[in-house]
Amino acid sequence: MLEGLLAQIGPLAIKAQQRRAARWQLDSHRVTVRLHYAKSGNALGFDDGDLHALFLQAFRLEGLPLALDLGKRPRPLVVLGPSLPAHVGGAMEGLDLVLRREPTEAPVLLLAQLNERLPEGLCFTQWEILPAFATPLADLALAAHWCWEVPAELQAGLTQTVATFLAAEAWPWHRSEAKTEAIVDLRKFLLEPTWAGTRLEFRTPMGIYMGLNPLKALGALLDLPPTAIAGLQRTSIDLRPDARLAQADRFAPKLKNMYEDAVLLAGGSNITLVDEDDDEPLLLG
Repeated sequence: MLEGLLAQIGPLAIKAQQRRAARWQLDSHRVTVRLHYAKSGNALGFDDGDLHALFLQAFRLEGLPLALDLGKRPRPLVVLGPSLPAHVGGAMEGLDLVLRREPTEAPVLLLAQLNERLPEGLCFTQWEILPAFATPLADLALAAHWCWEVPAELQAGLTQTVATFLAAEAWPWHRSEAKTEAIVDLRKFLLEPTWAGTRLEFRTPMGIYMGLNPLKALGALLDLPPTAIAGLQRTSIDLRPDARLAQADRFAPKLKNMYEDAVLLAGGSNITLVDEDDDEPLLLG
């Protein structure tokens, strides 16, 4: 009996999912909110999973109209930007939040209310409204900039190590815990390490390297355990221009064409429409 019920419900569920997938782009009320936030202090121990749960709870408590994805078990469309490991701070992190409609409250007020619901060390800093078809933040990331305030007792030895690293053509890192490729050339990952006083600054590419932990990579270079690199911070992320926003006319709902079609159908034309819900033709005119 249960199998028969599932056989009946399954096709209906698939059809409903396809219908939602085809129609959500026509919803002109949907918006993407790009939120920027800082992570520091007591929040350094949070990883991406912790942050996602904390932010989602704050959004729900604040009553924001969250849009859902198109999965079998729809979930709120809250997507974090490039991964930030636990015990690493961030000055300009980001996430994309899709809402069914734009809130009426002022962004400054919303940011203040959301920050009151976050634990110490997390703070939203910027609220930006984008069209719902905007490219996710993680897909736009090109490179990340990092900064580490080196302890005084390590500075002399690390200065020579960095100089040797820059003079080498390759610096293989054997990742014994890796599930895929076990060897990474750190010369292609830790880019342009330079000293700014007592701070070590460097850049890392995104793309295929997005899953690498900078704490472990830097520890491998400097022959230090990752726990010894306290205070590493991602200061900024380089983003490529969003091609979808540059060609908004290709992605935005064609409201003008929809209006023209409605006028045409109301004008008495002999047009046969097929209702996808029951596959029965509907004759007009």
